[in-house]
Amino acid sequence: MSAEVRRYHEITDSEAAAMLARIDRQGPAARVLFRGATVVTMDPVIGDLAAGDLLSGDGVIQAVGEDLTDHPAAADAVTVEAGGMILMPGLIDSHRHAWQAAFRRLIVDADLDGYVATTHGGMAFGYRPDDMYLGSLASALGAIETGITTILDFSHNSRSGAHNDAVIRAYLDSGIRAVHAAAAPNAGPWDRQWPEDLLRLHDRSPGQLGPAERSRVTVRMGIDMNRVRPLPELLSFARSHGLGITIDGVHGTASSDEILGLAADRLLGSDITVIHANDMDPAAWAALAAHGVGVTLAPTSDEQIGIADALPPVQAAIDHGIRPSLSVDVEISLAGDLFSQMRCLLTTQRMNVTARRYRGEAPLPALLTHREALEFATVRGAADLGLAGVTGSLTPGLAADVVALRAEELDNMPLNNAIGTIVQGVDSRHVDTVLVAGQVRKWRGRTTYADVAGLRAQLLRSRDALADLAGWTPDPVRPPSNSRVTVDNLRTYLDARKTD
Repeated sequence: MSAEVRRYHEITDSEAAAMLARIDRQGPAARVLFRGATVVTMDPVIGDLAAGDLLSGDGVIQAVGEDLTDHPAAADAVTVEAGGMILMPGLIDSHRHAWQAAFRRLIVDADLDGYVATTHGGMAFGYRPDDMYLGSLASALGAIETGITTILDFSHNSRSGAHNDAVIRAYLDSGIRAVHAAAAPNAGPWDRQWPEDLLRLHDRSPGQLGPAERSRVTVRMGIDMNRVRPLPELLSFARSHGLGITIDGVHGTASSDEILGLAADRLLGSDITVIHANDMDPAAWAALAAHGVGVTLAPTSDEQIGIADALPPVQAAIDHGIRPSLSVDVEISLAGDLFSQMRCLLTTQRMNVTARRYRGEAPLPALLTHREALEFATVRGAADLGLAGVTGSLTPGLAADVVALRAEELDNMPLNNAIGTIVQGVDSRHVDTVLVAGQVRKWRGRTTYADVAGLRAQLLRSRDALADLAGWTPDPVRPPSNSRVTVDNLRTYLDARKTD
């Protein structure tokens, strides 16, 4: 470092406010020079820096190095002294259902049947476009709060084109990078606009969205339980229009047979990502690996809700040469951050390897490392969302999706291991700054979204109206019981499926 860099906790609030004002005045072309941070790039060529700089500008990472003060692009940059911080790539959540955010943690004790019944068999039917907007906006802003800069939103309650439009408007208003994996609703009335409406969404004209917005919001085909056409026809439709494909609910014998059938018909490919993939036949895993299919894991979802054998298949993926991505899945039951997913995955894999060693089994797979867990939450997420070469690492030329973490707080100081601190020591309180495409979305630990109070009030009204339609009264100490959910709403769900 050419000059002593101050620690983040030495910067006054007034200084920080002045920096943010200067960045805002520069707009989308803003140049920001972070100085003196520990930099975890997830780029195998650049590596990591114990103390280094990162320069962003025009929405992309301009440079990463030990001292960038003399870099030509740094002349008019806003300098952020970031001693004591960790800079890292924005986290990538490869699968969440953002529309459900008005019901966060409502049914934390539900099993899979209870979850399906409550959502697809009950509350989903009453959603208006405004409800989709509010839930998706709250979920996207909550993701940013925890250092997630990119989400794949598996939006399987878009009952009309207006519902889809509302969700995309939520992405744009939040400032997040989003992949809209629109899917057909699983039950109940809808306009049957899917999959054709994907083309309208995919081909939005520049007049509807500016270039920067178009680069932040992309579209994939989402495929869940309600397949309005045979799967080969859906894959053909997506491919004929240049759409990537994400398939949810892949697990067990039936999914294994389906994967093997697609492989036999030469319909698998690297444009497909499957979600969950637990309790799969080894032959199906071999087919996924042979055809470059991506795999997204949802560790806490598998284990807590109980999907198939409830074991996140990280070992099966690694054994077949597949590097998986990670996802949150459903905030109605689960945590909404990726730090929880990384820890759960590590604990699960290492527990199982240790148990095998204790039983005297050999040979044993290697223990998963913390760097691998972070790779799954960044680099692999970008690949599985079709965004490799766009985001996922702190590489010059990629989008400036950057997260700065406070690493010298009471529960983390002193900083001894950057990767270990990211995976084991961090939660949303430590996420100081978030840039998405170079634009500040969180600063000094606070969102830059302008109307949190308004969103809070609107989301409560949406929640209450949807709850009323579903026949229950919100009560934070007496949420809907599992018995009611499983018996009444599951029957509603199954009846609706019969008429779909």
